[in-house]
Amino acid sequence: MTEASIIFEILGWWLLSFLKFIVMPSAGLAAGMAPLRVFTYSASGAILGLLLMQPVIRVLFDWRSQVRRKKGKRAFTPGRRRIVRIKQHFGILGIAFLGGPLGVPVGALLAFKYFGHRTSTLPIMMVGYVMWSALLTTLSALAFH
Repeated sequence: MTEASIIFEILGWWLLSFLKFIVMPSAGLAAGMAPLRVFTYSASGAILGLLLMQPVIRVLFDWRSQVRRKKGKRAFTPGRRRIVRIKQHFGILGIAFLGGPLGVPVGALLAFKYFGHRTSTLPIMMVGYVMWSALLTTLSALAFH
């Protein structure tokens, strides 16, 4: 393999980990990769996705708040109240725990929307995705072997 093809392969696995986190370990093992390599790509792809999404989500929600204020939209609707109750009940640890099944984009969106002001949010989400990567890779490896 050439250097360029190796780089594109890694980028592809990272993108799959970011977009379809829960299926990446099974896909990697089905493609013949070693479990440690699958875990590494899965965890690093999720972490890179979190790092890239954090500033994008911040800018997106700041812009959305400005637009809503200009239009005079209500800040709290019944749906928003429900979301706030769920956020208060489960917290950042609940979002990190549900991050694997939710996927990186949805988990990052929820975490940075409601807990973006905390310095511990990014590390907690990273640890959550690393743990999910380990679990999913282990389960997939057991299923394939």
